[in-house]
This record gives sequence, C-alpha cells and structure tokens, in this order.
Amino acid sequence: MQETTLNGRYRLGDEIGEGGMSVVYRGHDLLLNRSVAIKVLRGQYASDENFLKRFEREAQSAAGLSHPNIVNVYDVGREGDTHYIVMEYIRGPSLKELIRRQGPFSVDGAVFIISQVASALDYAHQRGLIHRDVKPQNILVDREGNAKVVDFGIAKGMRDVNLTEAGTGMGTVHYVSPEQARGEPATPQSDLYSTGVVLYEMLTKRLPFEADTPVGVAMQHVNTPPPRPSTYNLAIPPEVEGIVLRSLAKEPHDRFPSGSALSNALRHWDAPAMLRGETAAVTRVPSGHTGQRPTVVARPRPPATRTPPRDRRDRRDGRGGPPTDAYRNDVGCATWLIGSAILLGILGLVVVAFMLGPVMLSNNASGPTVATTATVTARAGAAFTATTAPTIEALVASTATEAVPAATSAASTTAPATATPAALPAPQLVNATLEQAQTAVAAGNWTLTTSEDFSDTIAQGHIISQNPVAEAQLQRGETIDVIVSKGRAAISIPDVRGIAASDAGAQLKALGFVVREQDEASASVPEGLVIRSEPDSSAPTGADVVLVVSLGDVITVPDVFKVNVQQATTQLKAAGLVVRSALPQSCAYIQQQNSEFDCDTFPDKGVVSGSPTWNSVVPRGSHIDIAYFDASL
Repeated sequence: MQETTLNGRYRLGDEIGEGGMSVVYRGHDLLLNRSVAIKVLRGQYASDENFLKRFEREAQSAAGLSHPNIVNVYDVGREGDTHYIVMEYIRGPSLKELIRRQGPFSVDGAVFIISQVASALDYAHQRGLIHRDVKPQNILVDREGNAKVVDFGIAKGMRDVNLTEAGTGMGTVHYVSPEQARGEPATPQSDLYSTGVVLYEMLTKRLPFEADTPVGVAMQHVNTPPPRPSTYNLAIPPEVEGIVLRSLAKEPHDRFPSGSALSNALRHWDAPAMLRGETAAVTRVPSGHTGQRPTVVARPRPPATRTPPRDRRDRRDGRGGPPTDAYRNDVGCATWLIGSAILLGILGLVVVAFMLGPVMLSNNASGPTVATTATVTARAGAAFTATTAPTIEALVASTATEAVPAATSAASTTAPATATPAALPAPQLVNATLEQAQTAVAAGNWTLTTSEDFSDTIAQGHIISQNPVAEAQLQRGETIDVIVSKGRAAISIPDVRGIAASDAGAQLKALGFVVREQDEASASVPEGLVIRSEPDSSAPTGADVVLVVSLGDVITVPDVFKVNVQQATTQLKAAGLVVRSALPQSCAYIQQQNSEFDCDTFPDKGVVSGSPTWNSVVPRGSHIDIAYFDASL
C-alpha cells in the first residue's frame, strides 16, 4: 500500500506493525501536515460483519478517551472496502521490544512506566471501559520514556452483556487473568492482573507462567502460584515484590482496588506507610512465600498534631509535691534502657566495620559486590519522582549490567591477609554470558561447571540459573554449577500445505513464528494455496518461516532473443506455450521499429521479438507470437 492516499488526505508509508485483523502503517496527514499512524483493516475481513463491528468498536472506544498515557485517535474513515483508523504516531518501540533488547529493567524504570500504564487504565475504568488485552506489545514508549497504551481492539464496556464472545474475550494467554481464563467476565482488576504480569516480566525478563500449549499457560494462571520475582532478580526490593505478587493474586478482590491504587503504591513503594494516605495498604509477603496470596493489613495514619507535654506538676502526686517513687523508678528504668541501646549500637557498628572493611577495600579495587549493587538498586527509587521524566536510556538501565560484578580476589584487595574473610559471596551469574561467568568465577578462585538447556527468555549463550545462588558464601576452590541457554526450543511447524496462505500465516503467527511469503508456480496446487513451508518440520519460536504460495499453473516465458527461430520454437513449446505464429521481418522493417538495429551483426533467422514478452508470467498453454530477422528479404 506504498504511496496510497486515503480519501485524498492520509498518505500511507511503511508498515510499522500488524495484528490479527489489521495492519498499522506510518502515515502523513496532508491537511494538517503531521505524522500519524494508520490502522487498516485487512482486506479479507472487510466483508465480515463481526470484524467490522469489532474494528468500529475499537475506534469508538479509543476515540472517547483523552489521557496522556493513551494513544489519541484522530479520525475514523473508509474508502471503498478499506476501513481505517487514524491515530497519534509514537516515535518509539513497544515495551516488548525494550524488554527483549534491554531487560531486565531497573526498579526505577519499571516503576516509572507501569505507574503510567496503571494511571491510564484507571482513567479508562472510570469511564466504564476495560482494555482486556494489556500486554507489553500494546504499550509504546516514546523517547522521553512516556508510556502510551494502545489497541483497544477487544475492549468493551463493563455493562456489555457479550463480554466473552468467542475469539475476543481472553486477550493474550501469557497475560490473561485467571477469571478470563475461566471464561468469566473481565473486570478492572483483570486489567490490573495483566499489568502485574507485565511488571513481573520487566523486572525479571521472563514470564511467571510457561507451558507447551496455550491451554497449559491458562491453567497455570488459574491454579498455580507465581514464582517470587526475586528468584530471578535479587535486586528487587521486598516492597516492590509485594506489589507484584498482590497484583497477581488469583482472586480479583485480593488485588489492588483500582489502577490509581496500583500507581500510587508503585510511585511511593519506599515511602513510610503514614505518608501514603489516611490508611495505607501495607503488603506483607512471608519469607517462605511460594505464590500464596499476600496478607494486606490496614495501617492507620498517626494524628497530624502532637499533644503538648503536660506540666511537670502532672508527674507529681496530686498535691503538687516532689516526684513520686514510681516516677523516679520510671526515669531510672528509661535511663538504663537508653544507655544499653547506645552501648549495643556502638558495639554493632564496630562489628559491622570489622566485617565490611576488607569488602570495602576490595570494592575500591574491583567494583561493587553483588550485595552492594542490590542495595543501591533497591533504594534507588527513593530519589525518583514522577515529575522527572528520564530518557529511555536511563529508564531501561538494565540490572543485567550489574549481573556479573568483578568478584573479590586476594590479589585485588589491599587489606591485610588476616582480615580477608574465609568465604566470599557467590557472584550473580544469571543472564550473564558464559565468558563473563568464567571471568567472574576465575576471579574468585572458584570452579565452574556447565550444562545446557533450552530457554524461551534467556538468550543463547547466557546463563539460565546457577547453584549456589548469588550471594551464597563460598570457600575458594568450591564449584559453581550453571545452566547455559541453548536458545528457544524448537517447536513443531503444522502442516499447512494446501490451505489458504492467509490462514496458514495466522496459524504460524499464533505459534510465535515470523511469517514471510514467497510465490512459486505450481501445476498441481491452485493459486493462493500453500505449496510448502520452509522449514517444514520444526523451528524455535520467533524464527522466520517462509510460506511458498502457489501462483497457479503458470509459466515464465523463456527469453529467446537472437535464438534461431526453429530452436526458439522448440524451447517455447517445451516451456508449455503454444507458438501461434513466427513471422519473418526484413532489415528495413525492423529498423523502422528500432533505428539502432544492426542488420550486419544480428544473426540471420534470429528471433527479434515476442508477444507476450520474455520473462512475463502467463498461464500454461498460452499463445505466443514471435518475429525473426530474415536477411533475404
């Protein structure tokens, strides 16, 4: 659709995205001279009333929303059989692309983006609209880090009686809420559950639930507690982990009551509860949590004013005499307690200084240890405010860059040998490359053993898991076992031979493949049907699969220019054409048609032209007329 102009106003440019029923193009509004995004309904759905209603519903849903974190809809139109929606053009990638390229996110980056998403959803929910397909593919991030929620294609009003119509109710299975997976109506808390999955993925670069089939994933959403995100990223503070796990509660009433509540919890995750409101929800996650519902305790805010101290006489007996014995005993007890606390504090500081001295010296030589990095990352949110919009580079400052700190070694420390601890904390190797892991392990004088496994979330050649885990105390010479990713596991490619190319492409895209088409003539497969796929057995999710699509029983006209007329006739017949005529032409006649024709060098009886022309594609059995040079004329 390059260089196509819709209704004389919107010029279509390059394709920038696609979905199951539409394609999104970058466009230009000729009237207002601005860049726009234009979503065009696929041609095969233009005559389907159900798809047209869904497409129109998306336009109506999104057009009624005006929020800084929701993509604006400018116009809705139709030209002939082409239905389109004109939207705000966002210069930036989808959140899914950012997670793949640069995840896991820092706590600050994840909090900044998801708090915006939660605010946008809260705005939609207050207007009776549920998105129902919240996922990182539907969140765009511009160059300033501003999140924009897009694609209200399956959004519906809360009072819509047909919330679970076939094929549109469940959203994307990896992000679907338990109630949607059970076929129940979606609620605002369903969107917040999906948002929690996105936050989980941003912080860990993996999804909470994986299975071989979509049904398997859906059943885990319903029945299986999610793994704690700190299992995969030790830098996640307990407060943030509590927010994630509360968002992923199985029952809607155990999640945040609104998008505003989720956004507020994220923006102030490190603030005291008394600063969050009159009653702040404090999420407590037991240390042995395996995905159970977190306990929510209401903590009342203390009064804003303090009671002035009573007059000294209040502490005397009723007659205003000297302090009573009870009062003197209270003071003595308090003095003793304060003195004991101060002494214990001093002793504690001495012990901490003794223990951390070698580590601090080592840090100066070789960079921060894992423990130091985790602390800095966990508390970084304290200095972060929503009023400061960092750049994309700052937002996605990946904790992966902290994954393999230089391990402390005897050679790098300047502390006396007697102060070096007997054991050192194991480095964080998860997500690191094998080469980085080898360097870190060698620096700590440990031994590295490796095995391999497939992973949908960890890139090939990077570490999936380690044993012992990061920060476990290890003696020098001990072994660290790691599992190295072999990349995504190959999955079976369905047999799509003989079915329509559009249907075959939809099947393969649903499995996660990137589909390309290639035309090829076929005497046995009708036009538009798939001849074969390449590869045809299996490939990793995300791999390219080529669909070879039949052009029908067609042939390419052989190029027989300058070939002797008898030989040319034989070649054309062998290709499947019928030579209807072969006309001789004189030098003078040919030069009238082509003044550059050289009668002296052109071969006598050589073919000079043909109709249809050489290399054109025509049905098998088509007629062809040729002309040849006859020097005797």
